[in-house]
Amino acid sequence: MLNRRILFAIAFFFLTVWVFQYFTHKNDNNGPGGSKVASGEVKKGQFYSAPVKQCWHREPQREIDFVDTTVLPEQEKTIQVQTPLYQMSFSNFGGILKSLSFKKHKGEKDKLLQTVSSDPIEQREEGAFLMALGEKTPYLYAFVGQERVNGTQSIIFKAKTEDWVIQKTYTLHDENYKIGVKLDFEPRKQDVKPLNVRLFFPAPDLDPGLPSDINKMSGVVTRDGVRIEKVTQSQELAGVWGLPVIFGGENKYFAHTLFKDPKSFAQGGYYKRVNRKLFAIVEGSPIKEKKSYNLSFYIGPKLLKDLSIVDPRLEDLLSFGWLSWICKLLLRLLEFLYSYIGNFGLAIILLTILLKLPFMPLSISSRKKMEEYQKYQPTIQRIRAKYKNDLKKQQEEIMIFHKQHNLSPATPMVGCLPLLIQLPILFSLYRVLGSYLSLYHAPFFGWLQDLSAKDPYYILPIMMGVTMIWQQRMSPVGDDKQRMMMMFMPILMTAIFLNFPAGLVLYWFVNNLLTALEDVLRKKVFS
Repeated sequence: MLNRRILFAIAFFFLTVWVFQYFTHKNDNNGPGGSKVASGEVKKGQFYSAPVKQCWHREPQREIDFVDTTVLPEQEKTIQVQTPLYQMSFSNFGGILKSLSFKKHKGEKDKLLQTVSSDPIEQREEGAFLMALGEKTPYLYAFVGQERVNGTQSIIFKAKTEDWVIQKTYTLHDENYKIGVKLDFEPRKQDVKPLNVRLFFPAPDLDPGLPSDINKMSGVVTRDGVRIEKVTQSQELAGVWGLPVIFGGENKYFAHTLFKDPKSFAQGGYYKRVNRKLFAIVEGSPIKEKKSYNLSFYIGPKLLKDLSIVDPRLEDLLSFGWLSWICKLLLRLLEFLYSYIGNFGLAIILLTILLKLPFMPLSISSRKKMEEYQKYQPTIQRIRAKYKNDLKKQQEEIMIFHKQHNLSPATPMVGCLPLLIQLPILFSLYRVLGSYLSLYHAPFFGWLQDLSAKDPYYILPIMMGVTMIWQQRMSPVGDDKQRMMMMFMPILMTAIFLNFPAGLVLYWFVNNLLTALEDVLRKKVFS
């Protein structure tokens, strides 16, 4: 029966998705950690289980030793900065980015989502863009000034060592989530000790009270400077990446990553964990003369438009995998609909209708053929029973019967064709609706105030199960085993969907509803 085949296909599809989500990663066997370079040759993004001389001069250093052993709270100077996108504060303690919140993205009680938060007095080594030197690191910086030119703001800090003057300049952009970090090094005398410089920056750290799947931090790197891959937890402290091009950290909704380094400051990159926080560290070659480096970081949401404006390669942070092009197409369509409707729930409903309409003629035709084929099933079963001990004769008789009644043995497969064609779309929507920031705390109506979270009262999943039962009642089954199976499948599917994001459940509910209405139309108009 067609409905049973569809239900099995759907169940298999979601079980496959579950397995994919839990047990696979984007990294393959040839990705980071999968190989080594025999000759010690350094390649962009290549993972090394041990450092090589061409990358840097020593073992990776994850700890910091400060010159300023004692600092007083009153010595701190905090600089508050506002842009159209950010609400930020900087501190002269380490010349760091102390806090960062996003004006366009809110969480509980309309509170701005914050991905950087540190106390430079209590947590010296956890500052964003803290710069460490090989031996002793200055902690007290002087705030030089703040400038605004043509849609950008600059915040400048300066520190001195015995041999060097170090300047750190942050550049913020009004129209995108790019943050420039310029590092200037100038010797104070002729004979100076070389500087071994490391730059620390954290993965996005949201409120620890949020669900673990939202705030789970992981590293991201590029292999050969092109393709972004996730760093597995076992690799975080296992080695280093040579000449990292894109290197940083992410969680479900945000990313902090280096993406542009024209003068190759970052000769190597590695990670450090402090409690639950993840820090990325990029290390340069020893500096022996006056040098200047301009690094560009993406510090922002994992939204298609925002990522592509800064650097199209960053779109891979969305982790859509092998169906990426379909996911991006659906995202653009969903955001286009939202721009006119202003409600993501209604946009999902309209998207479901638009995706369903092109397949309706094929679905109606295949269901009609399937029902006609089902009328002859009792006779075909009798032929199978009659010649059960002679398979060759059985097949000959069935072929003769098909020819006499103008039937095709491929009809059962034709009945499943519409679903098989839509499976890539279903998989893509699962990835999109379950992990896209725009749906976070996006309300639909009534009790559905967050399409990224499960229905708090399980009303929508139950309604979805009811639509499945309705579909089954429209296609009665005579066989007792099939009837029991078809009664069980809505219960199973409802149980699976109970904890799925409400946006995804809404899509499947509307899709089921349209399929049932399609059956009504087919029986009244095309029967």
